[in-house]
Amino acid sequence: MDAREAGEATHPSPMTTDPRSRPLLSIVVPTRNRAAYAISAIQSILEIDDSRLELVVQDNSDERDLEEWLTARPVDRRLKYNHSRTPLSFIHNFDAAARLTSGEYLCFIGDDDGVNPEIVAAAAWASAQDLDALVVKSSSHYLWRGTGLASTLFTEVTGGTLTIGDFKCTVVWADVEQEVRALLRNGGLYYLDAGLPKLYHGLVHRRCLEAVYNKTGAYFGGLSPDTYASLAIACVARRVAVIDYPLTIPGSCAVSGAILEGAHKRHSKRLADAPHLRHRGEYEWSPLVPRVYTVESIWVDSSLAALRDMGRDDLISQLDLPRHAALNISANDGVTRAVLRDFVSGLRAMHRSVPGGVALLAWRLALRKLDGGARLMQRVRNRLQMILGRRAVQQIDDLEDMVQATHALTAFLAGRGQTFSRVVSSSVLGNTQPMRSSGRE
Repeated sequence: MDAREAGEATHPSPMTTDPRSRPLLSIVVPTRNRAAYAISAIQSILEIDDSRLELVVQDNSDERDLEEWLTARPVDRRLKYNHSRTPLSFIHNFDAAARLTSGEYLCFIGDDDGVNPEIVAAAAWASAQDLDALVVKSSSHYLWRGTGLASTLFTEVTGGTLTIGDFKCTVVWADVEQEVRALLRNGGLYYLDAGLPKLYHGLVHRRCLEAVYNKTGAYFGGLSPDTYASLAIACVARRVAVIDYPLTIPGSCAVSGAILEGAHKRHSKRLADAPHLRHRGEYEWSPLVPRVYTVESIWVDSSLAALRDMGRDDLISQLDLPRHAALNISANDGVTRAVLRDFVSGLRAMHRSVPGGVALLAWRLALRKLDGGARLMQRVRNRLQMILGRRAVQQIDDLEDMVQATHALTAFLAGRGQTFSRVVSSSVLGNTQPMRSSGRE
């Protein structure tokens, strides 16, 4: 290891690495109290035999299990590891991780996630194209064992399963400004489905992160670091491409937010109980967002925080409050009264008609019920297509960890003759220009 710092987290100056000595790609793994998953992620990434790669692990665990494991393994100078003893918020742990990086491009992943080894080739291609960001459509997913998820009529859950969905092997330009506006018109939700720069499970040039730092004084803000980074970087990124090809492997383990907050929804809905606020210090919550601890509220508040910090109040005014409230109520039990109370306050803060807003919310909720029936029928059709072998979704079971999941994805792509180089060689992206800039002067 080329850097292992014990003790308190350090805060060096912003990224100033000499470009001539930089790695091409920094894969960044912030982690806390999940050593078993982090070890698997580290092993899978360091198996990539490429000197252009840097792996940064920022550890905020209470125990030193991960550090002890790293100490016992052979030195790999591509690895930077730091253990911060003082408990950090999600935001500060991500910020500490960013400060350790030196790569031209950065890709953050979770400690239960992985990457397709071709991601280094993707970074090289992005550099040749002078991209600010390469957005990756996630078509693969690894479900760890022991999540407690139950099989349903539509989904068979076994654990230790890599699922590979449909992907089109395409690369297109993204109109980032329009993507941000469309996101806000959709209530500010589902940014993962938008053509927005994603530092988390995507590639972003470090100049974009430096631009955010120079504007705000930090690399991350809000409460959700990945959501905040996506919207903040969208305010400065010009050349952004979207690739529909599995370059990363999002994972879900028993203690991941996607399971605890998304699937099980067993957490308290009191905002004061949100783990995002722990060790965060004084925080200014947006007056436009219901003060409830839901994925929908946390994501939208962080998105608005990014736009506010980047001086894009003009975009904040595009938020569709009735749609956001309807989505929040529909997705979460026991929040209706609190959402309605804060929804009215939000309408007043935006100087919008309260009676008109309430009527529109009622309409949105009625549409959500109709949409629910349509989504149910679509799930039935998808399940039947999978059973009949007519839907190109592959499921590979009995994979013990991310190392095996990465090997399985690599073998699957090789078996189909699909490679990153073939995807980009068949694209006309290099002969065209982005549709428009995202507003950066």
